[in-house]
Amino acid sequence: MKVVRRIIILVVALAIIGGLGYYKYINTVTFYNEEGTVGNTIGNLYGNGLFCESDGVVYFANPNDYSRIYKMNPDETDIEILANDSVYFINGDSHYLYYSRNGNRDSSQMGFLNVNINSLCRMSKRNGKVIILDDANCNAAALNGNSVLYFHYDSEDATSLYKVGIDGKVREQLSKSSIDPRCIYNGKLYYSGVEKDHNLHSMNIDTKDSAFVSEENLWMPIIEDNNLYYMNLDDNNRVYKSSLSGDGKTGITTYGTSGYNVAGNYLYYQSIKGNPDGIYRVDLTSGAEVLLAEGEYNNINVTSRYVYFADYKSGTTFHSPVGSIEVGLFDPPILPLDD
Repeated sequence: MKVVRRIIILVVALAIIGGLGYYKYINTVTFYNEEGTVGNTIGNLYGNGLFCESDGVVYFANPNDYSRIYKMNPDETDIEILANDSVYFINGDSHYLYYSRNGNRDSSQMGFLNVNINSLCRMSKRNGKVIILDDANCNAAALNGNSVLYFHYDSEDATSLYKVGIDGKVREQLSKSSIDPRCIYNGKLYYSGVEKDHNLHSMNIDTKDSAFVSEENLWMPIIEDNNLYYMNLDDNNRVYKSSLSGDGKTGITTYGTSGYNVAGNYLYYQSIKGNPDGIYRVDLTSGAEVLLAEGEYNNINVTSRYVYFADYKSGTTFHSPVGSIEVGLFDPPILPLDD
């Protein structure tokens, strides 16, 4: 019996040691992505990345709870709070969430021990463990493979383009210019020029080499299925569609826009000098355009089920099923964070 007891004790001890070792391993190892992995849609990132659908789950900044990070099903059921962090520019891959902490919420809610409130973070989906990828003032983040491209602010270069590995080990400046990092397609960064022109350029993210793509005078390019959507600065900021090289250029929207997004066969935009101003939906097949909500809105984000947009002044968020003309209030609950 003593021998059996010793064997049992040994097996239990080995199991505990193995469990502790595995726990330490999964909390220190980094799970890397396949080449070409992106963390959110380009259009959502232009809308401050407040919603991100990843592996059938929607992660979002709760507009009723100081933009703290929550998750839910695409049909808006099973809402849960994930962390105390207020967030924007949410990205997701199979194992992690990436986001910029938003330090603009009510300071009384931040907590006196909360530091790095504007930093770039990585959170484990499995256990909520957070690491800081860059403790500077960061925003406009976009995941590309095993790196995150983002705006980095410091006193020397002001706002410039940076890249950091998802393990946080390699951080480098890609450009001293404030090149927008949000339009990543097939492993390349596409952007509107910010110094000599507003033409379309591309950057090889690995070599930092830039190339001229199109002479269109544009802003906020979105590339989907080899189609280029953009705000045409030569036509009152109307949204146009063309090939990447500029061929087949066609005006899509009736009015100019301050922000837009693409959801499958539909384009949603906030009009400029509309009749009246508001959120419009354009059917990309028929060209039919309909006003969904009159007013001034921003932060247009889409998921597989809904399009979301916020009142410009109050921040009140609304939603509409993709393809529908129905609009309602998006009113998620405020939930306590478990200790």
